[in-house]
Amino acid sequence: MGEVFQFTSRADLDAKGNLAEFIRQCRDELTAFGERNAWDNDRWSEGKTVVVFGSKTPELGTYSFTPMADPFKQFAKAYIRYHYSHRPVKSLAPMLQALRCVEAGLLCARGAAEVGLLNGAVMDVCAEKCREFYGSGDVRCNTGRHIESVFDFIRKERFISGLPLWKSPFRKPSILTEDIGAEGREYRQSKLPSNETMLLVADLFALANDAESRFFSSILMLLMATPSRISEVLALPADCIQWEQDEEGVPQMYLRWRAAKGKGAMKKWVIPAMHDVVQEAVRRLVEIGEPARAAAHFAFNHPGRFMSHPDCLADPERDGERPLMPDEFCVAVGVKCVRDWRRLDGSVSWSQVVVEKRLMLLVRYGKTSYRNLAEYVLATYGGSFWPYIDEVRTVEAWNALCLHRVNEFHKEHQVKYFSWWRPSQGEVHSRITPEYGRSIFERLKLRNADGSSVRITTHQLRHWLSTMSERAGMDDYTLAQWAGRASVRDNRHYDHRSPEERLEAVKEIMQIERPTLLERFRNRQPVTYLELGADRLGTAKATLYGMCVHDYAMAPCQKQRECMSCKEHVCIKGDHVTLDRIRVLEAQTEDLLQRARMAHEDGIFGGDRWIDNHKWKLAHVRAMRVALEQSHVPDGTVLRIPDGHDPSPVRRALMDLGVVKNEAIEATGPQRVRLTSKLEDA
Repeated sequence: MGEVFQFTSRADLDAKGNLAEFIRQCRDELTAFGERNAWDNDRWSEGKTVVVFGSKTPELGTYSFTPMADPFKQFAKAYIRYHYSHRPVKSLAPMLQALRCVEAGLLCARGAAEVGLLNGAVMDVCAEKCREFYGSGDVRCNTGRHIESVFDFIRKERFISGLPLWKSPFRKPSILTEDIGAEGREYRQSKLPSNETMLLVADLFALANDAESRFFSSILMLLMATPSRISEVLALPADCIQWEQDEEGVPQMYLRWRAAKGKGAMKKWVIPAMHDVVQEAVRRLVEIGEPARAAAHFAFNHPGRFMSHPDCLADPERDGERPLMPDEFCVAVGVKCVRDWRRLDGSVSWSQVVVEKRLMLLVRYGKTSYRNLAEYVLATYGGSFWPYIDEVRTVEAWNALCLHRVNEFHKEHQVKYFSWWRPSQGEVHSRITPEYGRSIFERLKLRNADGSSVRITTHQLRHWLSTMSERAGMDDYTLAQWAGRASVRDNRHYDHRSPEERLEAVKEIMQIERPTLLERFRNRQPVTYLELGADRLGTAKATLYGMCVHDYAMAPCQKQRECMSCKEHVCIKGDHVTLDRIRVLEAQTEDLLQRARMAHEDGIFGGDRWIDNHKWKLAHVRAMRVALEQSHVPDGTVLRIPDGHDPSPVRRALMDLGVVKNEAIEATGPQRVRLTSKLEDA
C-alpha cells in the first residue's frame, strides 16, 4: 500500500475549492490502483480487487460499460482511492453501487453529474434509483448504507455548504432462515438439499468409474465431511490429512485447513464415521493429480526447460534453443500434427498449424523453440502467485491436492503432459448441474425418485451439514469453529430448521418439566428452604450428608459442623453417595465409642463423658442410616432429626421441669418414617 493521508478541508477555500483539493491530493499523492496511469483509465485493478467506473446500465460488465459522467467521475475515483488506501478490502462493489446511484440521481434530478448540485431532494432521488436498480433487500440495505456514508463524507469535508442530514430508508431485511412465514419456508427449502439428493451424492462417489467422476465426486465428499466452502477445498494441500490423539489416547483425524473470510489457518476435525471416506477421497485426488504435480515441480526446478514427454519428437534438453518444425511443435504442445507442413519447394509452412491464441503469437514471431514453450508454460499455468496457488502463499503448486492436467478428462483432445490446472468453482459446479451438459450424475444415470435431474450446488452441502449439526444438538461455538466461521452469529444464516424444531430445542434447554428434588440434589442444583420444610426464602446449603437449612444470616453454626445430630440438617432418601458417607461416619463413631469405653475401664479421667457423647452421636447416625435403607421409604423423602432429640437450652430446661414433653417428630415427604424408636433402641 502506498502513501496515506488524512484529508482536512481548509477554511480559506470555498466548497468547490475543497472538492478540487481533495481530488488533486488523491490523484497526485495516493498510489493505490496507481499502475500504468490508472487515473486516466476507467477500469482499475489491484490484486483481486477490480474497480469499474461505469454507470448503471444494462450492459455494465467488467470490460463492457459506459463510463461515468464527468465531473462526478473524478470525485468517484478520488473517493474510491482514498477509502481503499485507508482500508483495503477485496470487494468495493457496495461502494461503487452507491456512487452509481448518486450519479444517476444527479443526472435525473439536475441534469448534470456534479457533486455541488446535491441537496435534500436529490438525495431522495438517489434512494429511488437504488430501489430501481437493485431488487434484493440485502443489496438495497447495504447500498443505502454506503450512500449515506458518501453524503456524510461530503458534508464533513465541506464539499457542499448546508447539505442536510440524510438517513437511508432501507432497513435490514429479516433473516429468512428465522422467518416463520411461507417466504421463510420456501427459502429454507431452496437452500437445503433433500436427504434423497445427499444419498445420491454418496452413490456418485461409490459408482464413480472414470477419472472425471472420481475426481469431482471426491471433492464433493470433502464438502460432505465438514461444513466447508468450495474455495477452501480447492486450496487444500496434498498432505492435508493429519492425526492427533484425544484425551483418551484415540487417534482423531483432522485436515490442515485455511478458512476463508478472515478465519485463517485451523484444524478441520473429521468425525470417525467419515475417516475412511475422507482417506479414499484424498487418495483418489492425489492419484489423479500426481502427473500435474510432477509437471509443476519440473517447471519450478528447471526454469527455461520444457518438460519432455512421450510424444516429443526431439530432446528438449539437447534441442532447447533450436526452432521446432511444425510437426515437432504440434506434438510438443499436444495438438494434432499437420500432414503437409512443407511447401512444394521444400520450405517450412506453418499455415495449417491451428493452436490457441498465445501459441499462435509464438508461431507468428518465430518463437517456436522448447525454451520459448517453457516460458509459455510458466506464463500460462504458473499464475500471478507462482510458485504458490493463491495470494495466501502457503501451498505450492506441486503440493496442491485438487490439481489435474489440461484435457485430463476430455474425450477427444489430447492431454497436455506439461500442464497443471487447479479447477475453479465454476468447473466443479458444471459437473453437478444438468444445465451445462456435463453432469456426472446424468452420465452415471443417477436421478431423483421422480425421474428429475439432480440439482445441487457446492454451497448447499455446507448448509445441509450445518443444519444437521444443529439438529443433532451441536452448540453454536463448536459449530462455528468447525465450519470455519469468524463469528458465531453467522450460524443463523445456515440453520434451516423449521420453527417447530427450534421450539423443541428451546424446550429442552429451558427444561420445562421441573426436575424432582432428588435429581436436583444429585446434580447440585438449587433446592429451596420451603421444599425442605423450613418456612423461609432462599436456598439450602449442601453438606457431606444432606442439606443444611440453618439461617446463617441470624447466627453462625451452633454445632461446630456436627450435622448428623442437628435438627436443622436433613437427609434425602435415594442418594447413594451421601448414604455411603453416613455408613463410614457410623463405623468411625462406633470405633471412637469402643476406644472411650476402654479408656473408661483403664480409669482415664473423663472417659465416661466421651462414652455418653459418642453414644448420642451414634444413635442419631445409626437411626438415619437405618431410615435411609428402608425399602418402603420412597426416594426423595426428606428425613430429619426430631426436635426433641436436639432441644434448645430453653426447651431442655422446660423438659426437665416436665412442662414440655419429648415429641416423636417424624420424617417429612411422600411417606412418614418414625425415627424416635430407632434412636431409643440405639
